[in-house]
Order: sequence, then structure tokens, then C-alpha cells
Amino acid sequence: MADLPDDLTPAEVRVWEAYRNGTQCAFGAVAGPQASDWPTPRGRFGADWGPERTVRAEVLSRLLLGAAESVPGRMPALDLVGARITGNLHLRGARVDAYVALRGCHFDGRVTLNDATTSTIRLMGCSVEAVRGRRARVDGDLCLTNCRIRHGINLVDAQVATDLVLHGSRIFPMDDGRSINADGLELNRDLSAHGPFHATGTVSLRSARIGGRVTFFRARIDARPGLDSRGFRHLALDGASMYVEQTLHLSDHFAATGSIRLNDARFGDAIVIDQAEILRDPDEALAMWRVTARTLSLVIAPDPQGRILMSGSQFGALTDTPDTWPDAGRIAIGGMTYTVLRSTRPMTLDQRLTWLAHATPEYEPQPYEQLATAYRASGQDEEARSVLLAKQRRNRETLRPAGRIWGHIQDAAIGYGYRPARALSWLVALIAIGTVAFSIDRPTPIKADEAPHWNAFFYTVDLLLPVVTFGQEAAWNPGGWAQWVAYTLIILGWILAGAAAAGATRVLNRA
Repeated sequence: MADLPDDLTPAEVRVWEAYRNGTQCAFGAVAGPQASDWPTPRGRFGADWGPERTVRAEVLSRLLLGAAESVPGRMPALDLVGARITGNLHLRGARVDAYVALRGCHFDGRVTLNDATTSTIRLMGCSVEAVRGRRARVDGDLCLTNCRIRHGINLVDAQVATDLVLHGSRIFPMDDGRSINADGLELNRDLSAHGPFHATGTVSLRSARIGGRVTFFRARIDARPGLDSRGFRHLALDGASMYVEQTLHLSDHFAATGSIRLNDARFGDAIVIDQAEILRDPDEALAMWRVTARTLSLVIAPDPQGRILMSGSQFGALTDTPDTWPDAGRIAIGGMTYTVLRSTRPMTLDQRLTWLAHATPEYEPQPYEQLATAYRASGQDEEARSVLLAKQRRNRETLRPAGRIWGHIQDAAIGYGYRPARALSWLVALIAIGTVAFSIDRPTPIKADEAPHWNAFFYTVDLLLPVVTFGQEAAWNPGGWAQWVAYTLIILGWILAGAAAAGATRVLNRA
């Protein structure tokens, strides 16, 4: 046995020799994730373990910083099971090449990796005061699974070469209210936090760059109580300006108490918010201003009470349900674009128009134009025209009285150009009325010897169509009540012509 430091306890000697041999050192009954005394969110797991399984954090630091040479032919490794670690594990600025795996251990203090460079680190089923890794570089995985972390995780500006894994961990907040602060994190592969992962306090990923996926399956995040300066519930998840190469999943009964912010974030593939229990409080918000993603799937628990804010976002495909959207005044989609619109359950045109009305308490044309474009792209031209007609009717509400009157006339006559058959119906009806009226009360000829043969049908057409003449109107002079019919037909003809011209111009300009 190599010379050992004089101050080591028997438990520490075991750890020292196991490190040099690259073998596991297990204390007590805890030997894996199925052990009966694995940590839970309750109590202080491991705090009362005795000296037979107690190791000073200082001893672990000395080992990881090269105080013990490995046995020839062996790679050193800190593979420790079921130990109580006293003090703080300080590795600030260190370079740690050894593999580190701690299972079922209790840390009295914190683990500090600020500015350190390490290989893979795995804490599995451990109870830790806090994890601090500002500007740390991990050349492998960083796994904190099934852990109980009493004062949060700080990975600001850290770099992780492969995955950050947080499955099943229970994380409590730091003094600033965040359970995880990973702003500026650079991660080459996936960030995953699967249930029963539970964080109390904001999970902050602002400006993080993730090379793979971000997955929160069956996970729960609870923001601290109260409202922020804008009147929203404090944030559960803050991913503002983050970049994810692949997909963000908040799925499979993901639950959040508090708001979710993804403003200015970019996603190379999709955002999947599916079977998610969010927006259960009126003061909560899903804020996704100016987000870019190939696909957004938004399927949340029915009857959301919070706000969904997506102004300026760009999606290739948008998938929702009739229950996705909150009531009027709690939706903002101005400037949001999408190419394809899908629904997991069929949504009628009326439901879509109600969605737009709720999203635009004050009239905005763009959401209507965007929905019409999506309908047209899918070959639903009739639905597209109906949306544009609804847009004109909403716009009419903003006009002065004269404009509203003219709008009602255009709507009744030709549906603002989107119901051209309506103009034909009006024309046929008026021609029929005029033909019958002038057949009953025939006008007298202006010049009896020059008048063309009388025809009540073509006389009516002459009156109705301002730019068409069959020689009847100029040759015959109605009298009595028939004169009033003639004047009415002339006026209605001009109105129809004006409405048709305005509608045609609108439709052609759009085309």
C-alpha cells in the first residue's frame, strides 16, 4: 500500500485506495438506485450517518487534484456509494481528469465547480446543499439524477460537451428565487429533466445554446408565489433568447405553476407543448414573442385561465385544439405567421373566427390575412374568402358613420367582393321586379314614331346597368308610381356597380 496521509480516517482510507485503483467504494446498505434509503424530497437523508461512512470533502478535493497517484495500469476514479461528505467540495478553477460518480451520498455542504474543467460527473440519488458551476467546462456528461439539491444549481456560462441530465431530481431555490440558473449554458447535446423531476423556483435558461433537445417529460416546476413587475406570476421556466438545435418538449403531463417565457428563442425543429398543465391561474402567461420554430404543437389542459402571447413569432406549422386558447383579451398573435394550420380535433371556421376575435379586441388585419393565407395554401378557398369577409366586417367597426354605411352596402351587395354570387342574385331580383312593374304600367314613348319596340325586360336592364344601353331607357318615359320604380332602379344600379368595383379592386389587389 502506498504511503497515506496521516490524517485520514478509516473510511477515508477506503476511499483513497479505491480512487487509486479506479474501483467503487461502497458504504453501508446503499449500493444502487433500488436501495431502501435512497433520498426522497423529505427529510435530511444521510445527515445522521456515523463516522464509519463519513468522508471529508477536503479529502475528495485532494484526490481529484492529484494528491494520490493511480496504481500502475489503472485509471483513477472517484466512484463512491452511500457516504456522508462533510464540508464543501471546492474545485474552483481546478482541472479534474478522473471519472466522478457518487451514488446515494449525502453532502453536508455544496459542490463548487466554478471555472473548473472536468470529465464526466455523475451525482445519482445524492442529497446536496447546492451545486455551483459558473463557467465550468465538463468534457462529458453532467448527470444530477434523483438528487435532492437544497439550494439550487448555478451553471451560468458553463459548457457541457454532451448531456445535462436531471431526471427525478428535487431542486429547491437559491436566494434569488431560481432553482436552476443556467443562463448562457452551452450544451452540445440534450438537456433532459424527466419526472418525477420537481423544481421549486424558476428554471432559467436565458441565452442558453443547446445542441440537441430540451425535454421536460412528466416534470413539474413551481415558481415562487407572487407577481412580477408586469403583473404576471413569477416565471416557472425562463428560456428567453435561448437556441435549441432540435426540439423543446414540455409534454406528457408536464406541469408548471407560474409563467413560461420563451421570447426571442429559436428552435431548429419544434416546440411541443402537449398534455401540459399550464396557465391555470389568470396571472400566468405563456410568453413567446418573436419565437422561431419549424413547428409549434400547443395542446394544453382545457379551459386555460392565463395569457398566451405570440406576437411576431414565425412557425412553419401550428397545431392546436379548440381548447388551447383562452378567452378574449388573453391572446396576442399580431404579426405571428405560420404556413400550415392543423388541429388535433377538427376546428370549424366559426371556431377559428372566434379565436381571431378573442386575439384582436382592437382590430388588427394581419391575423385575419394570415389565417386566410393558411386556408388558401391548403386549398380551402371558400374558408379563406370567409375569413377576409370577417376582416372587412371588423374593419367596418373602426370607421366613421359614412364609412360604416358604405361598408354595410358593400357587404349586403357583394360581401365586400368575396361573395360575387350575391351581386348576381340582387341583379336577377331587381330585373324581375322591374320587368313585372313595367309590364303592369307601361311607360309612354317620348317620340312615338321613333321609339323602338317596347320590351319591359331590356328597359329594366337599361335602367340598372349604368354602362350598358339597349336604347330603351332613352325612348320611353315612365309616369306615376312606375317613375319612382325607375328612379329606384337607377340608384340601385349605381350602388351595385360601385360596390362591385370596390370589391373587385380589393380582391384583385390581394391577388
